[in-house]
Amino acid sequence: MRDTLPPAATVEVFSRLDAPSIIAACVFAVVLVLFLRSAARKYKGKPWRPSATTIDTRLADPAWQMSFVKAAQFETQPLLNKGEFQVLLVLEAVTHDVKAGFRVMAQTSLGELLRPTRTMTPTDADLAYRSINSKRADFVIVDRYGIAVVAVEYQGHGHYQGTARQRDAIKREAFLKANVAFVEVPANFNKVDVAKAVRSILERHANSRPPLSPA
Repeated sequence: MRDTLPPAATVEVFSRLDAPSIIAACVFAVVLVLFLRSAARKYKGKPWRPSATTIDTRLADPAWQMSFVKAAQFETQPLLNKGEFQVLLVLEAVTHDVKAGFRVMAQTSLGELLRPTRTMTPTDADLAYRSINSKRADFVIVDRYGIAVVAVEYQGHGHYQGTARQRDAIKREAFLKANVAFVEVPANFNKVDVAKAVRSILERHANSRPPLSPA
């Protein structure tokens, strides 16, 4: 048989509680009920979504990646926005006029262009490389040897959002340490000024390189 407190004992227990404690307990109970009701309304009818940790774990597995891709539909999108495309046209015109084998690359990962020097410790080199690998340059002009000569960043309207300034600073630092010129183009840029700045860099570089040996 289940034990129960006699009525007198129950009265005695409640009599030992002071008024503030009783009020606090009541307030807590009301808040808890309101919270649970709000949560129930918020998630009612919504499908379950995996947590960020679960998603990150799955994305490390190529089998899961393939399942995600197979379940999706893809479409093409422009590589550059309108402002970036105008910058591209200027850069292509300059490289064509200089006639020294330069090529313009767009949206290139810094990890494909730069690498830590062999003088660094493996740990420091790995940390430095991972800090730049996921970042992309808007444009990079490479010479006839495929080596980056100048990086061009277009600061379009709405560019500086979130951590954009910090990301740009990291890219600038990495390129300059690798002796790669860094040109920043504002949203309302003058084509002549941009062309002049880039041409000057390319001509200096072309004059400092020996000619290619004939095939």
